[in-house]
Amino acid sequence: MARLPFHSRTEAGKELAGLLRSYAGKKDTLILALVRGGVVVGRALADALRLPIFPYVVRKLGHPAHREYALGAIAEGGGTSLDEEAMRMSGITWEDMEPIIEEETAELKRRKESYAVHTRPALKGKVILLVDDGAATGATLFAAIEDLRTAKVKKIVVALPVSPPDTAVKLTEKVDDVVVLSAPDPFEAVGRWYRAFPQVEDEEVMQLLASGPGTKAVR
Repeated sequence: MARLPFHSRTEAGKELAGLLRSYAGKKDTLILALVRGGVVVGRALADALRLPIFPYVVRKLGHPAHREYALGAIAEGGGTSLDEEAMRMSGITWEDMEPIIEEETAELKRRKESYAVHTRPALKGKVILLVDDGAATGATLFAAIEDLRTAKVKKIVVALPVSPPDTAVKLTEKVDDVVVLSAPDPFEAVGRWYRAFPQVEDEEVMQLLASGPGTKAVR
C-alpha cells in the first residue's frame, strides 16, 4: 500500500511503475493514458517501463443542473457509461442527458483532432495499460474499457495510483487486471490524495506526449 498523499502525478506514476515491471519493454504493450491528468501519470510510467504512450480521449457526462457531478462518461470510440442508479436517484432520464452527450461528443471530437489520435497504431492484439491519475466512480474508465473491448485488444490492465475499494472491485469485473497503489476508504475525491494536483492544460499534454523515449503520439 502506497504512502499517501502522493507528492504529484509524476511521482505517483513512478511508484506505479514498480508494480508493472513485468511489462517493461514488451513490444506488444502500450500505454493509453486518459486525457488529461492520466497523461502526466502515464508519461512517468512510460519512461520507467520503456513503453510507448498515447492519449485516450474521454469526457465526463455531468448532471444537467450540476455539471461538476458526473453521471457517466463517453469515450473517443463511442463507448458510453451512465450510472443509471444515480440518474434514477436524481430524477434524470436519458432524454435529459441527450444534450449533454451531444455537447461532450463535439468536445471529444475536437480533442481527438488536437491530440492527433489518428497517428496511434492499431490496438487489435495489443496489451493495453490503461492509465489515469485516479478513479472515483470510474465512469471514464468504464467508457474507455467498452471502446477497447470492441477494438479486440489482447489484454486490458487498468493502472491507477488511487481508487476507492468498491470502484477497484467493479473494474476487476471488466478487465484482465487492475493495479492500484492505494485504495483508501473513505475516498471523497482523487485530488485529496495528492499534495499537488493542478489542472492539466492541453499544452502540457502535448509536451508530455512529445517527450521521452518510445513512440510519440504527437510529433
